[in-house]
Parts: sequence; C-alpha cells; structure tokens
Amino acid sequence: MKHKHLHQLLRVASHLMDQAAAEVRATGLDPVDENIQRIGRALIEVIEVQRHIYAAQPELQPKSLAANSRESDANLLFTQVTMEALELEDAGNPEAAREKYTQFIGLSPSYHHREIARSEIRRLS
Repeated sequence: MKHKHLHQLLRVASHLMDQAAAEVRATGLDPVDENIQRIGRALIEVIEVQRHIYAAQPELQPKSLAANSRESDANLLFTQVTMEALELEDAGNPEAAREKYTQFIGLSPSYHHREIARSEIRRLS
C-alpha cells in the first residue's frame, strides 16, 4: 500500500476544495464563476493524480466510485477534453475551446458529461 497516504491526502484535499467552491458561491466572492472555475481546474488535476493511484493500486479506489469500463472511458475522455479546452481558453482562444466541447458531445456516450460540456459551451459563448 505504498500510495495509501497520498490517496488519503488527496481525498481530503478534494473534499476541502469542494467545500471551498460551495463557500465561494455562498459568500458571493467575486468573480464567483471564475473563482469556482479555478477551484474546478484544481480538482481536475487532483482527480487525474487519483486516477494514476487507482491504476497503480486498484484496491484503493472507493467501491462507490468503481466504474464499468464504458464509464471509465467516458471519464478519461472528458478529463482530457476539459484539460485541452481549458488550455485553449487560457491561451485566449475560447472559440477553439467551444469546438473541443462540441466535438466531445458528438463522441461521448455519457449523458452527464455531454451536459457538462454543453454548459461549458454556454459559458464560453
């Protein structure tokens, strides 16, 4: 269990970041949407590290998060597309970021992920 301590730290960190995003919304810390997006980007990075931990030590993956291969593939694809779209947005190219999400919508079998992509397209418009 060489990654167990790191796994526990990341679970706590992701929980605290989730609470922080809720607190940003509750307190109205301006710019609310941008601040929540910043926290969301950090969460994406944490989730990516967790994914590597679960690949190395599957027994650490919480049973409630265990996904079938189709869901796992959808999660991985969504993470990759989101990271690429965020990079495009940060580089000042929101049109390309919208196109990335639009392409994802045509590929993803996951309704939940497609809805998140649609909301990102609306945000970038």
